Amino acid sequence: MARMFFSADAHGSNYVWRKWVNVPEFHKADILMLCGDLTGKALIPIIERDDGTWISHYFGRKWTFRTEDEIKDYERRIGDSGAYSFRTNPEEVKAMQEDKKLVDEKIFEAIGNRIREWMDFLIEKVDTKKVQVMAMPGNDDDFLVDDIIKSYEDKGVIWPLDRVVEIGGFETISYEYVNPTPWNTPREKKEKNLKKDLEKLFKKVENPEKTILNTHAPPYNTRLDFAPKLKNLKPVIVAGTVEMEHVGSKAVREVIEKYQPMIGLHGHIHESYAKDKIGNTPVVNPGSEYMEGILRGFIIELSDKGVENYYKVEG
Repeated sequence: MARMFFSADAHGSNYVWRKWVNVPEFHKADILMLCGDLTGKALIPIIERDDGTWISHYFGRKWTFRTEDEIKDYERRIGDSGAYSFRTNPEEVKAMQEDKKLVDEKIFEAIGNRIREWMDFLIEKVDTKKVQVMAMPGNDDDFLVDDIIKSYEDKGVIWPLDRVVEIGGFETISYEYVNPTPWNTPREKKEKNLKKDLEKLFKKVENPEKTILNTHAPPYNTRLDFAPKLKNLKPVIVAGTVEMEHVGSKAVREVIEKYQPMIGLHGHIHESYAKDKIGNTPVVNPGSEYMEGILRGFIIELSDKGVENYYKVEG
């Protein structure tokens, strides 16, 4: 019996990553998967002033620091929340405000550095000869992430895209793109193109019903794809309650209905920490509370016959 731990949507949180790396020891997992949206979204300047103090704005307030220890503690808290901090001065901040390319360069540098730090920490703490490890980008992740993960494949980290890989003795196909969102993220495609890509992946496997399907987008019209309904990028509130709607991929649902894979592993929608079924196929979404430092996941127990059990865990 193999034990898989599946999680997604860490969004740059160092705290969540450290918890994920400790899963094989804590949950006795043989397979460790973190699939989709590895990187953060916010870049936080810590600005030095002429009087020797430093200031920053985050967590809904202004901060003032007078010692190195204060700054380091703040930097740790920012990293644990999933954002990226950098020390700077008013002149650099002004230049970045006037030139978005400078902002992009800074955040891409920060993203790359953190992913490399994560990979180094992973291979230091996890014996990849005993534990299968998979890390995969999602729709929010820039393409620089792929090459970094690939550079660790010779150390046992699996980059699973565009091919079939064996996980727990079963063929596994993975796909990082999602159906269009209001935020125009790096990896989005129209449903018809998602469907074409997914069909090509299924043609590569020998037995779809014994295949693990790992798509960042959850299937449409399930418990896995409820998100707040938006108007002008703000949640719609009716009678004091946020209105929810299905936002998952119809293409993902269609291929699951057609091929009935052994299990569907999904993420993307943080609010939908859930499991469901499409025909004979169980589908799961661990959701995400990365800002709170909570690691959510599913334990999936596999035998030679397939999925024997699956259940939610968090901590």
